[in-house]
Amino acid sequence: MAWNRHTTLVVVATLATLALGTAATPLWDEDEARFATIARAMVESGDWVVPRFNGTLAVDKPVLMHWCMAACMTVFGQSEFAARLPSMIATLLTGLALARAGRRWFDSTTGVVAALAHAGCLLVAIEAHAATPDAILTALVTWSTVLLAEAITPTAMEGLGRPGLGRAVGIGGLLGLAVVCKGPIGFIGPLAVVGLWAWCLAARRRWDQRRPRGIGETVAAAAAAVVDAARSLRPITITLAALAAALPWYVAVTLRTDGAWTMGFFLVHNVGRFLAPMEKHSGGFLFHPLTMLVGFYPWSCFLPFAVVVGAWRTWRHDDREPAGAGMLLSLVWLAVWVGGFSAAATKLPNYVLPAYPAAALLVAVIAVDAVRRATASGWPHPRWLTTGVACLAFGGVATAATLVLAGRLGIPAAGSAAVVGIVPLIGAAACWHHAGRRPMAALATFCITGLVYAGAMVGPAQARVAKANTLPAFVAGLRAAPGGARIGTYVLPSPNVVFYAHQPVTRIADGDLASVAAFLRSGPDAVLLVPEDEYASIRDRLPSGCGERARTRSVFRRHDVIAVGSASGDHGRTAATPEVTR
Repeated sequence: MAWNRHTTLVVVATLATLALGTAATPLWDEDEARFATIARAMVESGDWVVPRFNGTLAVDKPVLMHWCMAACMTVFGQSEFAARLPSMIATLLTGLALARAGRRWFDSTTGVVAALAHAGCLLVAIEAHAATPDAILTALVTWSTVLLAEAITPTAMEGLGRPGLGRAVGIGGLLGLAVVCKGPIGFIGPLAVVGLWAWCLAARRRWDQRRPRGIGETVAAAAAAVVDAARSLRPITITLAALAAALPWYVAVTLRTDGAWTMGFFLVHNVGRFLAPMEKHSGGFLFHPLTMLVGFYPWSCFLPFAVVVGAWRTWRHDDREPAGAGMLLSLVWLAVWVGGFSAAATKLPNYVLPAYPAAALLVAVIAVDAVRRATASGWPHPRWLTTGVACLAFGGVATAATLVLAGRLGIPAAGSAAVVGIVPLIGAAACWHHAGRRPMAALATFCITGLVYAGAMVGPAQARVAKANTLPAFVAGLRAAPGGARIGTYVLPSPNVVFYAHQPVTRIADGDLASVAAFLRSGPDAVLLVPEDEYASIRDRLPSGCGERARTRSVFRRHDVIAVGSASGDHGRTAATPEVTR
């Protein structure tokens, strides 16, 4: 893309927000620690084909994310920063794609606002600093969607365009990498968006040209539009390029694991997640639309309005103009990703992260247009403006109240982080002040408010809340104790233990008391981590001389984690792991 002052603004503002949000915090439980452990195993073993966690096959995600983390660990060391760096880079790349999309279908100002809206919302900021695949997938599908759609966008006098051979191969390569990042959705999602959008453009043209009479002619025109859309996509070229990018690793991991990885990933983590809730992650059909109101904050204050106005203008305006086609694309993009994952049984807010670029583009289009109208003749829909600014202020109050409540419920330092709630309050007051005479300044203020709020929430605020995440330091302290420690877990499937132990961890299943005793008898350096509510069930089976050595209560856990070991060992007696850590 052309490098100009608008691109520079996007890069500088996004990097500043990412830097503000880069706090030296330990990895959170489950996904982050699990994925980082897999990447570290690749660096240490030299096997970059088969993902393994704690010595066992890891089938929940493909390998691209692990490759990116492992590459960063090779350069920057095996740290939390290295594990999270790929997500930061991916978020910046998504912003550049939005800046390009805004300039292509609207203007440079819209592109800048879209990029800043994307970087300055809560869930994007969280995922930009998380060792997970979602930000990487979003960057890949955003670029492939934008590159394919801009090649297809019709002109006023011509029909749908068609990407050239080189562009089609490049788009297919991006889609193939998306498949290596998170599976088939990386290929299906972008093509579903652009395919449906192209069909809408083609169908409307055919209906305008022939004015079909009756259902039969309408259906015939719609069917012909399917052919038009399919032809414009160059599906064969794109599919072959995607296969060329994705198949080598999928074939290699299938052969290396005798099909175990492939069966586990596709049957359990794709079909299984779609058909039934996994890991208690369920919700109704409105789960994703409702969670976007939180995840897309503060820009969600205007998202419902932008959807309504965008849909109305798309219905009324000529989509043969670039702006009309771009508006339709953002609506289809949003609907496909949110609607598709709303139909799945397993639901998590981050599943629809690829819809956030569409939401950012949509609110940017409506916001920039509203500012220009306000400059000329006053704000359109002033009640929506008042409601949106009020929602911005309410979000600040809700943020402060939530963090204060978390502090009172036992998360140390969360209460002091509530000061972040002042940012939206100040931003709302400043936006309202500028709205009357300087509409563009009001929009700029809103952009800055979003960036500062998002960066502060995942930076300084998270750093304070992370003090309650004591398990990583607890495990690291056990390992660093005199004589070291061989760590095992009983009914404690925590990836954090594995990552911070820096060694294979013996996992003992619920009820296997014989293995508990055998592990603790294996040597004075054996330390077993067990939840407090399970400790009574093993106390009578402990070998002579073994008992509780230290304990900690980590965030989001209802019970302490107890370290059990030999009385002759020094484990749990270091400064890093005090006898009781709260």
